[in-house]
Amino acid sequence: MSTTPLIFNPSDAGPYTVVGGGLLDKSVQDRPGLSIILLNRGNRQFRSDLFEELCKLGAYEVISLESAPCPYDVEPLVKRHERLRFMIFSRQSSDGARIDAAMREALSSHVFVIRGDLSLSAAGISSRVFSKIAERGCLCTVPVFYDSSGELLPTALYPAVINRTEFETAVVLPPEGQTSTLAPWDFCGIYRRKAHQALGGFDASIREPWWQKLDYGLRAWLWGEKIRTHSALKMEYVGSVPAEDASAGPGYRRFFLKNLGVHMRGGSASLPLGSWRAYRRSSGDSASSARAEWKEIQQWVRNNKLRFTCDVKALSAFWDWEEEV
Repeated sequence: MSTTPLIFNPSDAGPYTVVGGGLLDKSVQDRPGLSIILLNRGNRQFRSDLFEELCKLGAYEVISLESAPCPYDVEPLVKRHERLRFMIFSRQSSDGARIDAAMREALSSHVFVIRGDLSLSAAGISSRVFSKIAERGCLCTVPVFYDSSGELLPTALYPAVINRTEFETAVVLPPEGQTSTLAPWDFCGIYRRKAHQALGGFDASIREPWWQKLDYGLRAWLWGEKIRTHSALKMEYVGSVPAEDASAGPGYRRFFLKNLGVHMRGGSASLPLGSWRAYRRSSGDSASSARAEWKEIQQWVRNNKLRFTCDVKALSAFWDWEEEV
């Protein structure tokens, strides 16, 4: 069993070790096809059966994201499945930061992020379905989700209130076919790897999962990308459905500046002074700390001012719930 330690910036997911993948040709990256990233959450019974199912789906590789210490079953699993790799992270980090690290490791043009407490049938990711998804070119194609009793769950997000001072989402049942959604539910979906990286990935400075996902998703829409559900991709929670915590915290304030605070004029984006006043009132931080974050994000907006294709006011005006088959 070979291991390759790789070190990344501390602001990211931190250092990790990669184990397995003996059959993989790592000299070629971005090959046409699909890699699977398994984002683990808690313990799952019959874990070996899960990897057996995933390795039969026809993906080029399966990458399982784990926390140190190294799980006891890693060595026998990588011996049994030569296209299976484990990324073992030495410290706690956010889901988004770990996904970004795994995206750098992935060898395929498209990456399917799934949760360890979800089940997926092989029919749901058939070559025909994948070809259709790849042709449409969305940044991320999100599955529809069911609870353990087979009931469809409301997981499509749309902007109920969206302006430069307020942000609220409504969560609805995704229809048959496809529909727009603000963000990938539970981080799951088939991502175009290069487009994900060009977007900058998830913001590792936002620790709350809800705001990390929404920052990613809203930035994608403001930069001209699309995130859509696809009813042919079906996933089912094998246990209880995890609750989402949408309470405002430090991550919301960063989300506010990077998305709601941005104003478009003359084809480029800026962060006007009015956004600073609103941020300062709600930040709860010291003046020096708030000013430092403001300046950091103001510079980020300047660096990316031509990447924005609209602001939140325009997005809410043209948001479209058209369905596609």
